[in-house]
Amino acid sequence: MKIKNFLKKLKNRKENLSVSPRVPAFGGIKNLPDKPLSKNSLMLEGEDFIIPLASQYDHSFRIKLYRFLRDNVPAINSAIWTWTRLSCAPSSFKLKGSDDQALLDQGNRIVSALDRRIYQHSFYKFSGIESLLSQFFYSLFTDGAVCGELVLEPFRKRIGRFYFIDPSTIKFKSAGTDLELYQEADGELIRLNKDSTYFFGLDPDSQDPRGKSLLSSIPFVSRIEQTLLNDMQKSMHNAGYHRLHVKLRPPERFSSESNEAYTKRANQYFEDTLQMMKKLSVEDNPVTWNDVQVDYIGPQGSYAATTSWYINHKALIEEICTGVHLDPFILGYSYGAPYSWAQIKYELILRNIISIQASAKRFMEWIHNLELALNGINLEYEHLFDNRKTFGLLEQRQAEKLALENIILKKNSGLITEEEAKREMQEP
Repeated sequence: MKIKNFLKKLKNRKENLSVSPRVPAFGGIKNLPDKPLSKNSLMLEGEDFIIPLASQYDHSFRIKLYRFLRDNVPAINSAIWTWTRLSCAPSSFKLKGSDDQALLDQGNRIVSALDRRIYQHSFYKFSGIESLLSQFFYSLFTDGAVCGELVLEPFRKRIGRFYFIDPSTIKFKSAGTDLELYQEADGELIRLNKDSTYFFGLDPDSQDPRGKSLLSSIPFVSRIEQTLLNDMQKSMHNAGYHRLHVKLRPPERFSSESNEAYTKRANQYFEDTLQMMKKLSVEDNPVTWNDVQVDYIGPQGSYAATTSWYINHKALIEEICTGVHLDPFILGYSYGAPYSWAQIKYELILRNIISIQASAKRFMEWIHNLELALNGINLEYEHLFDNRKTFGLLEQRQAEKLALENIILKKNSGLITEEEAKREMQEP
């Protein structure tokens, strides 16, 4: 009887465990708080804005400095241009959630119409989504953040445009455990609508959501580089003009000659020689007494001097390229890098591009899914970037061939089953 009751209790226990939620090994969900217990290190007693005032104003100044450097330093301009164009890879979309072709066609028409009108400047004419993505990445890399506001059309049935907001004017205000966005314009603080406002910071700190510019480590090195260029220009300008230094020895003074007469005769002699040198043509040769010495002034050891300038400037350019996570050859500086190294570096850059594009992907999906919902279309929008390379296809196909032959060999040898072989072939 006891064994029977024990088996019955064991059976009931198994049934209860099968239907009960899985309890984490660290102690269960009862110990998880619904609000954070930690404190933000930037929150101050009695202060609403979590960003200290000095840091807030310094951040606005930094963004303006980054824009100045981007527009005036060629290496930095090329870096922002390169990152932006690499990130703006050809893109497409697909709609998920239904197999009804009529519904999919309707969703495609709605999305295509939005893509043409979404950009804030209407005079761009049908370059909406491309211009939107270009400005998205341009602001992200230069300012370290992207901010904008989505606005509906007057009849509120569909999205009108997306208006970009200058990130340097954005402030954050504490709202319990969340943050509220404000824009400072003309001395006035404007509270932004959290449902229609988009903000994304590049590599934000845990306590600072504003993000960091790609150029945050550049200004100091860039100042040295520009100073070096200025000094190099002055030095090369001074050394680059070949000159003749005419040295005229004063005539001897006669024993019976007065000071005034001697000075007048010496000055006249100097003036006559000067006029003769000025009247010399390219093919003429000067004829003087042996009291006139003509020396050549020009760059001495010019090759060594030029090489020194080149090496110094090259080192600073490499520092700038390092700061923007690129290599010199990608910005047009050819230092004899082998093709294999360039290919490896480009592979690394593509990895970075894919991770950065994830933010733009979510941004595009947020806009388009909202547009589909406003039109009553029960579909899900997915944005896709095409980062396929135009080089290395032969090596890629050869690697795929070797991998496929290896799977077939293992299957024929009995090391894996047919199902395992299919799974290996489907793995990326």
